[in-house]
Amino acid sequence: MRGKLTCDRIFKNPSGRGSDRYSAVKAAAMRATAVAVLLASWWLPWLPALPSSHPASSSFQSESALNHLLLDPSTGHLYVGAVDHLFHLSGALELLSRGETGPRMDSPDCLPPINQECQQATDTSSHNKLLLLGAPREEGSLIVCGTVFQGICEKRSLGNVSVVLYRTENPVDTQYVAANDPRVSTVGVVVEQEELEEPLLFVGRGYTSKGPGGVPPITTRHLGGHNAFTHEDLGKLVVGSYSEYNNHFVAAFQAGSHVYFVFFRRDRRAKREYRTYVSRLCVDDRSYYSYIEVPLRCAAGDKAYNLAQATFLSTEEGATLYVVMAAGQASTPAPTRDTALCAFPLAELDGAIVHAQERCYVAEGRSEGGVEEAYIEYEVNSQCARLTQDSVISYPCGYEHTPSPIASSVPVEATPAITMETQLSAVTVTTEAGHTIVLLGDSQGQLHKVFLQSHSRGEVYSSETVEPGSPVSADLLLDNAGEHIYVMTAFKVSRVPVSSCGQCTDCGSCLAFRDPHCGWCVLQGSCTRKAECERFEQANHWLWSYRQGEECVTVQGVSPANRSREEQTEVTLTVHQLPSLGTGESFSCVFGTLPGQPAAVTGTKVTCQSPLPEQVPPSDPGKDHVVVSLSLKFNGVVVAVTEFIFYDCGAVSALGATAPCRRCVSSDWECNWCLLDHSCTHQESCPAHLIIYNRKFIPNKLTPILPTNSPFVPPSASTSNRHPLSVPSPAFSPTLSNQITSSFPDPSQPPIRSQLPPSAVPPTTGSPASVPGRATPPVGFGFSDWIDWEEVSYGPSFSLAEEASLLFDPWETVALKSEEQSLQPIRGPDSCPCISGILGSLLVPVGFETQLILEGKNLDLFEDAAPDYHCVLEIGELSQHLPAQLNRNPQDPASYHITCQTQQYRYLVPVPEYTVPVYLQRGSSHRIDSHPDVNVTLYNCSVGQSDCSRCKAGEPRYSCVWCGGEQPGCVYQGSCRGEVVESCPDPVVHSIEPMAGPLEGNIALTIMGSNLGQRFEEIELTVSAAGLSCKPDRNRYQISVRIVCTVSPSPGDASGPVRVIVGDREPAVSAQLFTYQNPELTSIFPDKGPVAGGTSLTINGIKLKTGQPSDITAFVGHVPCEVVEVEDNFLMCCTAPANQMEALPVRVLFGQAERTLGNAVFNFKENPAIAKTNASKSFYSGGRVIEVSGRNLDVVQNPLLQVCAEPAEGGWRQRRGLGQSQGRHQHSTEKSTLKEFSEVCVVRSSEVMECPSPRVPAGWVVSEVLFILDNLRVPFSSVGTGEGFLYQPDPVLKSLTEDMEQPYHFKPGSVIMVEGTGLTLAMTRAEVSARVGDGNCAVKTLDDVHLYCEPPPTQPASLEGGGVLPQFIVQMGGLQFKLGRVQYDSAEPSLFPLGAQMGLAVGAALVVLVVLVIVFMYRRKSKQAVRDYKKVLVQLENLEINVGDQCRKEFTDLMTEMDLTSDLGGPGIPFLDYRSYAERVFFPGHRECPLRKGLDVPESRRQTVEQGLEQLAKLLNSKLFLIKFIHTLEMQPGFSQRDRGYVASLLTMALHGKMEYLTDIMKTLLGDLVEQYVAKNPKLMLRRTETVVEKLLSNWMSICLYSFLRDTAGEPLYMLYRAIKYQVDKGPVDAVSGKAKRTLNDSHLLREDLEYRALTLTVLMKGSGGEIQPCPVRVLDTDTITQVKEKILDQVHKGVPFSQRTSASNLDLEWRSGVAGHLTLSDDDVTAVVEGRWKRINTLQHYKVTDCATVALIPRMHNNIQQGQNPAYLNSEKTAMLEDGEEGGLKLWHLVKSAEEPEVPKHRKSSLRERERAKAVPEIFLTRLLSMKGTLQKFVDDVFQAILNTSRPVPIAVRYFFDFLDEVAEKHGIEDKETVHIWKTNSLPLRFWVNILKNPQFILDVQVPSSVDAILSVIAQTFIDSCTTSEHKVGRDSPVNKLLYAREIPRYKNLVEKYYSDIHQTVSGCYQEMNSTLTELSGNCASEMNSIVALHELYKYINKYYDEVIMALEDDPSAQKMQLAYRLQQVAALVENKVTDL
Repeated sequence: MRGKLTCDRIFKNPSGRGSDRYSAVKAAAMRATAVAVLLASWWLPWLPALPSSHPASSSFQSESALNHLLLDPSTGHLYVGAVDHLFHLSGALELLSRGETGPRMDSPDCLPPINQECQQATDTSSHNKLLLLGAPREEGSLIVCGTVFQGICEKRSLGNVSVVLYRTENPVDTQYVAANDPRVSTVGVVVEQEELEEPLLFVGRGYTSKGPGGVPPITTRHLGGHNAFTHEDLGKLVVGSYSEYNNHFVAAFQAGSHVYFVFFRRDRRAKREYRTYVSRLCVDDRSYYSYIEVPLRCAAGDKAYNLAQATFLSTEEGATLYVVMAAGQASTPAPTRDTALCAFPLAELDGAIVHAQERCYVAEGRSEGGVEEAYIEYEVNSQCARLTQDSVISYPCGYEHTPSPIASSVPVEATPAITMETQLSAVTVTTEAGHTIVLLGDSQGQLHKVFLQSHSRGEVYSSETVEPGSPVSADLLLDNAGEHIYVMTAFKVSRVPVSSCGQCTDCGSCLAFRDPHCGWCVLQGSCTRKAECERFEQANHWLWSYRQGEECVTVQGVSPANRSREEQTEVTLTVHQLPSLGTGESFSCVFGTLPGQPAAVTGTKVTCQSPLPEQVPPSDPGKDHVVVSLSLKFNGVVVAVTEFIFYDCGAVSALGATAPCRRCVSSDWECNWCLLDHSCTHQESCPAHLIIYNRKFIPNKLTPILPTNSPFVPPSASTSNRHPLSVPSPAFSPTLSNQITSSFPDPSQPPIRSQLPPSAVPPTTGSPASVPGRATPPVGFGFSDWIDWEEVSYGPSFSLAEEASLLFDPWETVALKSEEQSLQPIRGPDSCPCISGILGSLLVPVGFETQLILEGKNLDLFEDAAPDYHCVLEIGELSQHLPAQLNRNPQDPASYHITCQTQQYRYLVPVPEYTVPVYLQRGSSHRIDSHPDVNVTLYNCSVGQSDCSRCKAGEPRYSCVWCGGEQPGCVYQGSCRGEVVESCPDPVVHSIEPMAGPLEGNIALTIMGSNLGQRFEEIELTVSAAGLSCKPDRNRYQISVRIVCTVSPSPGDASGPVRVIVGDREPAVSAQLFTYQNPELTSIFPDKGPVAGGTSLTINGIKLKTGQPSDITAFVGHVPCEVVEVEDNFLMCCTAPANQMEALPVRVLFGQAERTLGNAVFNFKENPAIAKTNASKSFYSGGRVIEVSGRNLDVVQNPLLQVCAEPAEGGWRQRRGLGQSQGRHQHSTEKSTLKEFSEVCVVRSSEVMECPSPRVPAGWVVSEVLFILDNLRVPFSSVGTGEGFLYQPDPVLKSLTEDMEQPYHFKPGSVIMVEGTGLTLAMTRAEVSARVGDGNCAVKTLDDVHLYCEPPPTQPASLEGGGVLPQFIVQMGGLQFKLGRVQYDSAEPSLFPLGAQMGLAVGAALVVLVVLVIVFMYRRKSKQAVRDYKKVLVQLENLEINVGDQCRKEFTDLMTEMDLTSDLGGPGIPFLDYRSYAERVFFPGHRECPLRKGLDVPESRRQTVEQGLEQLAKLLNSKLFLIKFIHTLEMQPGFSQRDRGYVASLLTMALHGKMEYLTDIMKTLLGDLVEQYVAKNPKLMLRRTETVVEKLLSNWMSICLYSFLRDTAGEPLYMLYRAIKYQVDKGPVDAVSGKAKRTLNDSHLLREDLEYRALTLTVLMKGSGGEIQPCPVRVLDTDTITQVKEKILDQVHKGVPFSQRTSASNLDLEWRSGVAGHLTLSDDDVTAVVEGRWKRINTLQHYKVTDCATVALIPRMHNNIQQGQNPAYLNSEKTAMLEDGEEGGLKLWHLVKSAEEPEVPKHRKSSLRERERAKAVPEIFLTRLLSMKGTLQKFVDDVFQAILNTSRPVPIAVRYFFDFLDEVAEKHGIEDKETVHIWKTNSLPLRFWVNILKNPQFILDVQVPSSVDAILSVIAQTFIDSCTTSEHKVGRDSPVNKLLYAREIPRYKNLVEKYYSDIHQTVSGCYQEMNSTLTELSGNCASEMNSIVALHELYKYINKYYDEVIMALEDDPSAQKMQLAYRLQQVAALVENKVTDL
């Protein structure tokens, strides 16, 4: 299988090989540089197929589920049938029209038209079942059939699907066409032929259980007239039993004069396996005489594919039916993922059909051997006959006398073309260039493309995802052009290209595409289909992509491969597979971008002319050549392309500045060196006739060489025999140049070599020096030393062998026997004149005259009038030229000594040494080659030798001395004019660091000075600090100037100088003192920070500046804290992230001395979290205060709001630059333009902080906004709703006046209005402030363009003082606007009359008097209110004190209760045996369990009854009887819910030995139950136990999970029970009400504040051997006597099953004090306290039993309950604790009196505070619930984990049943995951686990009192809440029980969802394992069941509803056949001697 490859990822594979050697080398180099690309091009096409997400060209999305897709070939339009909708689309999937088909008021149980009589009618969606084009004669009609109204059809307009052309309003039963069930298939085909009177519609539909019966599976229907779609007077397939012949139709099609149907159904004759059939009938056969069906068999080996999924009939080159078939699941119609594509030629199908027809007509259906081959199907009254032999010919479509319908027994077989492990769902076929290509869709939304070599062999060459996870519909359609395919998934129609040839832009990617549709059209230069290539019929014009080994047209070789840019030449290309051209057509050669030139083609050779030198493009800087593409084109289309190199010899020498000659002649190009011209040229001659040839130069016959008969003398050894080469005159140059070639000798021509004389054959061994004609290089100096390989690596690379052949080519010694030609050409880099080295030392001191002597060779080549020679030294930017003299070396005449003029040298760089290159210059500008290492080193003794010791410690080779005198210093020995100092001065210490260290020492002390020794050994033992030794570090010692030593520990504080002694000189003593001190830590701030770290921690202390800063490290516990600042009294550090929340001590290390802060710790708190902000916008000027809400915000020390922004241009570049090809590099490139702006936030509380927005330059692009919370970085976009933070342009406010110098006149009482723009873009009215001077101007209104504010009523003062007018200022965040000065206008003169003013004054006086009276009365009342208020305050204060006391007490209890695990334990877990377990689970609450009863019949009839019950057992094994029996019982009104559960448990007992059969019954009943609820509300199913099957399911789960309970879940359940009981018993429990202090159930919480104390009793009890064993038992003094006895029994019998214990009611508790003091204690006796109507039960407190008292449990002497006792509190069973116990008119109470206020003890009534405490708020005691929850949390988690853990194998029953529910949901089309989740929850957690959690006594032999049961109920409810899908919302009004586990329930929900998901993802196929398990359960536990009694109890229900059961059996045809009613009557006669109708 091959995956589809994207063309732009496939590269062409250059495979060209040149004929000459140089081309091969060049090609190898090119391949080496692109190795990754070429590797990809080879292995990418061979990758296995990978689904590639290919974007569809276009798509149409629907909100409704899509059912069918139809293409109108005449218009290319599409029609889509969906649920309740029709869509009309264009070919490009544009919506043209739409129509509605539903929902409609309908019910499948009612016949249309629907009226009020149909009470079941509801809004029902119409699923499209048929979508067909009408007959051509009915032009423009669309046939649409849906599921509503019994599947009637209608006709709609093709132009507008909303227009209905025909619809019957009152349909008859013959017009019911489609299935009324969406899950049942319907197919159809419209047939119109000349022999037909009218167009007909052939329909095949499956069987539906609802609606009208008798609709045939196949019918022929009218299409015209008023009764369209009826099958009256037309044919139909007659079927005896519709349910038995439930055909699942797949397709219908017409071929010729026949109509074919493809379907599958269960084979009723063989193994009842499902098979696929093809049936055929004649189109004009109205009686269906011609109906014949044959089975199809598609198999590969033993693997059979039996269920057809989709079909396609291809009519190309012989009609073939392509069928996608799937393997079925174990005799079910459900397909598996194993599918195959099979091809059945239609001729073979017709042949098999005719054969079956012939066998049935003339041979009674049998073959010649007597084997049945044909038969009559569908239970009709007909049979195969023996008619005449020509019957088939005479009656090809049958007749009245011929048998029908016929079915063949012989299948038509085919081998799969392909098989896949994905469920295929669609198929269509296309052809391309004579090849068959199959397109397949699957259930995962993928489209697979298959190349079909034959009907039995195919290959998937591409797979692409159209819609992930959505099945592809069977309607897979090609457009008219065959270029696109329409793919329909659940909600989408996509238009996908059949091929994507155009994506491939080059030949290589096209051929690697491997698409049968595509090929490379050579002369068009594009990847096309074959028909699109104009000359595809001619060879080499269209290269097919799918052909193996197909290669592109490539250039195999280029000759020559390179040429100098200075000359023009012919280039010959070798091209294979070159397509032929027509007359007058030609190829052209194109170099780079230059115009093309005609090319001459001769066979496979193509000759081109290179461009003119001036046209060649220049080389890149630093390169000596340029590579241009050489393209072979046809009409502008590139046919083949290669590369051609133009080299530049001038650039070659320029790149080798130090050795231009060597660089020139050693290059890879044909460059030679003109010696006297000092130039590199491609020419083979120089004007001055002195030339050194390239190392690759090959002499030809015209090249003068040495005489072959003369002894050879190497040129390097003697220069007398060596002459410059005389090049022939220009007249001979063309001949010479034509015969000299740059290509290598062809190694394929050995005869040339063999014809040479023996003397000319080069040696095969020996060193290079032994090769004749090769110059010998100096010792240790060779070509590899001279050439910088980085400089010469621009050309092609060569292997080592090739290099050797180039350097030491034996053909160089080839010589001709011509004595006239007597010279060998000079060539190669070793022939170049050069400077090879320097004689003498390379070290040259500055300031001292020195003479340099250079060594050179080959200088004798310069035989002309030699110009001056100069030695050139390049010192920095200056070049120093020194006259030089050449002298021949007497020892080696071939070499020269060049003596440079004596000179003093200097350099300015302050370094000790300075390397200077030296070379020889000839004349004014010609540089002689020099080796790169020809350098001298100038050195200056005074640099870095600051004192005598350092000078003397220098290396001797420098000859540096310390020169005395007035200016002593370090100089070269020859330059010292004074006295050389032999002994250095005394050492001096300049400074020390640090100046203090810890007492423990071990820190580094740095001593800086001078003359501190010349060797380390001089000071190794002579350094001290404060009188204590200091050990120097050898590695850190710097001669004379620095000593680093480690100080020793000091016994106490000390101080003193540092002393250094060097030899016998005076010691150096520091002026600074070193101090030993003891640093101390005193405090830290802050004391908390986030776990993420980043807190700036300040550590205060004394003497903290001890040691160097690098010596000081800080830690918070184990967490590092990076020190950032150190002072003497504090240091600051930054905390690193911690692993968890914890409190840790702070410690500081001073070197190795550790100091810990003992009185304080640093608390790592939970990281802060930000929940929301109140704003997400700001102006660019910032300053907007943003309120941030969250939690733990106060742990952050320095919160910041940070904005990252960049200039708009940089941001534009970044956005534009980002792309798929850029990746992360673009970000790093542009990030440098980003700048950060931040503001500090102010923390108001742990939940609120305020952050001003930072100011950002206007117009900048904001890329990120962050909250910096110490080390946490929280993006603003991750807070709250996820909205990003935006910056808006700053607002603009206009000034109050146009002239700012003029004041604004304000009239008091009015408002100031300011105009502006953008005022509300990022600010609200409440955030804007305005001022007039020092007075506030209240902002009243703010909109986008106006601001209104109300100034103070009087003129405010100016903030500037000086009498100036106040300024009007508006503040908007960080913006301040000064809008002008404000002047208040004075009031105008009053016009009010004087009389009116006096009247107004009198009135005002009266008003004042009234006000005074009111004030007096108010003050009197207010004083009273103040007194009352103070009284209330006192009461509240008392209440607050009381609440505080209660909280502290409860907290103390909580902290002492948390440790529980150590108190648990025991000998083992008391599991119930299976019989007891089944009894409690099957029959809860039943007093008499059938498991323990006997058969209650007279002995005289026992045998007869048992015989009858055995027959009843056999009758129950009939599935039909059992189902009918259960359904009949459930229909009876008197059959109660209790009866249903009882009957289900009886059936479980009776069928326990046949668990497989019981499981099958349960699944069948559940299937019926699903049918009921799907029509109503499927989410309610299994919610309650209202039916027999629901109780049956509970019992089935209980049986299957018993072993899981014992092995896995039982232990944590028992530990939970023990923990609960232990905790409950530690606190008081009211014996009457069952309320306890320690509980989880607030309704069972003992809210009163009771005083009690724990007592430890010594219990005496007889052991198993009769001995008395003392045992300590912990009880409470408030316990009743019965409670004490139970606690004693719990302790003594720990781990013993409860059923094996002695009952507390059979024992008495006796208190023993002393020898004779025995007192029997009881709950009620004469000492009981009676107060009014209340009688209190006796407690230990009542008897005043003391701690450590001795008691004994003794057998009770009599069984009668003492007078006055009430069994309500003596019995300790779960239901025994009554709310109110009464006895003789007296009410019993224990700890509190029910329904009344608690009475206050008399001794406490005198205290006001105690009276107030008795009325404390009861809710305070709810903290006890939290205490209990925290104690039990681990045990609750363990139980839930054990139940919901998938890391261990999930019980097989759970997996099996969940798979069953998934299948049922899929079968009924339930896609709502929530519904399936509810089903699983109702079937397992709520039906089984909750029952076990609430009732652990079902599996454990324990006692569950009401106080424990109340807690288990809360835990069980928590488990229920965790399994629900609804969101768990709690609030203040939620029940306390839900609030308790509000935080845990989401975690448990995730656990449940993961449990369901893991089971769903587990590979199914657990049926085999489940059957084995059921068989094992049947054998293991069947003996425990009392099945005979269960059968007898079942018969009682049969007897009760006998007549109804008999009637139901007699009404059922199948039951009649099986005589079930008769058999039941036999049972009744035997069991009850009932008179029957036998």
